[in-house]
Amino acid sequence: MPTKYLYRSDLAISYEHAGVTTVPGVVPAMDRGAAVLFIHGTGGNGRLWSRQVAHFGERHSPIAVDLPGHGRSGGLDGPASVDEAAALLANVLEQLASPPAVVVGHGLGGKIALAMALDHASRVRAVVTVGTTAAPLDAADEIAVLRDVVRGRRSQSFDTPLFAAKPDMTVMREVWGEIVKTDPRVRLQDLQVYAGCDLRSRLSSLSVPARILHGADDGYCARSCGEEIAAAIPDARFESVADAGHVAQLEQPQRVNAVIEGLLG
Repeated sequence: MPTKYLYRSDLAISYEHAGVTTVPGVVPAMDRGAAVLFIHGTGGNGRLWSRQVAHFGERHSPIAVDLPGHGRSGGLDGPASVDEAAALLANVLEQLASPPAVVVGHGLGGKIALAMALDHASRVRAVVTVGTTAAPLDAADEIAVLRDVVRGRRSQSFDTPLFAAKPDMTVMREVWGEIVKTDPRVRLQDLQVYAGCDLRSRLSSLSVPARILHGADDGYCARSCGEEIAAAIPDARFESVADAGHVAQLEQPQRVNAVIEGLLG
């Protein structure tokens, strides 16, 4: 998939897209089918949406962005808040001359997608979240571990709470292979941003359709978190994804893609 860069001030923002590439400085067209923006979760990058970009690139205009400090984007730090990330991604859509997009986010990315729909509604036609909580994330233990990693007191650990009860080892290697590319300090910042943001009181004012997906085996973010989001949004539907954990978009891409497809019209 082609990779391009946009610039916000002096910060380079990397994104992957589908379709015909363009010369440097010329953005790709976003007028084929529907525009779809994919937002990665904590410590991730846009390549964790590779199955979706490849699928929707056949008839639509998908992009998967690396937030600052992640993947190929510039910066030593990630966004300092969910609102900052939402504003940055709304600016990305503006620079691409994109029509209102279906915004799809995983984990922290789902919370950013909700914030975009609330604060930059003209840029968003629908929202899909995967394994997201609108409440503050209960991540005290994970934050403590990452603090020790950042201080050099322990090495990074790789375990299975993110995955289905019978995890696919290929998916596990793919996820951890991308996450380790992000500085642990940025992952720590992501967790703190996610944990510190509470959107629950605002969800009733969200005016676009929403689909709230949750892996049936998600041991990282409780099913009740997704159900709470769906119950609060006027035009929302909750769906449990069988045989998937926290990264349903990789574990069950066909099921997740079908839900997104239903919003593209």
